Amino acid sequence: MNDYVKNEIKNNRRAIKEDWRELKDIKTDRQLNMERPVMFKQAKVGSKIIKLEKEFPNIKQKTLTECIKNRKSLRSYKDQNLTLEEVSYLLWETSRVDSYKPGVTFRSIPTAGATNSMETYVFLNKIEGLNKGLYLYIQDKHQLSLIDDTLGIEERVNEALYGQLRGASIIFFFTATPYRTEYKYAHLSHKMIAIEAGHAGQNLSLAAEVINCGAVMLAAYIQEFSDKLLGIGDEEFVTYVGAIGKR
Repeated sequence: MNDYVKNEIKNNRRAIKEDWRELKDIKTDRQLNMERPVMFKQAKVGSKIIKLEKEFPNIKQKTLTECIKNRKSLRSYKDQNLTLEEVSYLLWETSRVDSYKPGVTFRSIPTAGATNSMETYVFLNKIEGLNKGLYLYIQDKHQLSLIDDTLGIEERVNEALYGQLRGASIIFFFTATPYRTEYKYAHLSHKMIAIEAGHAGQNLSLAAEVINCGAVMLAAYIQEFSDKLLGIGDEEFVTYVGAIGKR
């Protein structure tokens, strides 16, 4: 490696080895009483809404031990649709909001200081009774809001995934809105934001096992294409992707 690459590696490592003692000497935007960031996104006015299920009578539960033992990355899938109940279950166990109050959001996964940096989007590819489409998950309402179901959406998703769609039934895009965490923790936020995506990926992988699916978590996607696909950019961007399909 040349000296430039070595220096970049060294600088980038700092994000995962911050010194928490520095926080006591920082006036964060929260301490300065700046306007709070929005806690989670809502559907655009007039968008198509899919109401998701909160009870799962047709899903046979497995023990945590079984799920952990059987979990492994799966990159090829049976040509079989998921049900809306299964889609609902995956989102419920991965991305739901349990309760919230101003500045504090409690979710199905740990988030730094309850700041909730993460949003979830899904591409529904093979789902019973639904056309292919890209949706935003409305976390506090447990609903999906349509973003794009135009011709060619499957090809655009595959391009964003660096050719790794591979017939998956559903794709999860986890995104970060860093300022939600930076508002409270300033430059110490970024390690926790990355860890939050990891928590979501683990929940998704284990929930997939319950419904007899395999999952693979992807970091090797094309950032520019993925962000453009979701209509986001500098202040919100994709951090992790999960592909799920029947074994």
